[in-house]
Amino acid sequence: MSMSSKIGCVGCGFSENVLMKKPVFSTLAPGALAIVVIPLMAGTLSSCAQTGPAPAVNIIPNGRTLFLKNCAHCHAADATGDEGPDLHGLDWSAGQIRKRILNGKKGQMTAFAGKLQPAQIDALIKYVQSLK
Repeated sequence: MSMSSKIGCVGCGFSENVLMKKPVFSTLAPGALAIVVIPLMAGTLSSCAQTGPAPAVNIIPNGRTLFLKNCAHCHAADATGDEGPDLHGLDWSAGQIRKRILNGKKGQMTAFAGKLQPAQIDALIKYVQSLK
């Protein structure tokens, strides 16, 4: 008999369903359950679960990748501007940046509403805010 359980990482939010076989209790000593079940579960998550919460800066490389794919053709790969403006030292709030990404600017910037997921927009915001 087996059972499915959802386990996840508190640090990054990653989760997965794990199929675990039900241990045979009749042959185990009372304390043996922890010895058998915990090692089986310990290796099932990605390495983030073993090293603790992911640092917040891990979102920046993802944001850069998204930027290169979606924004660099107008803002240049280094975000110094080309057709679009230089984004270094932008003095905008996260809400202002989000609104511009979602709605664009008529005749100047494509709207990305429906094209990017909220987490991707969050990553882009963090990346743009990191540009100095």
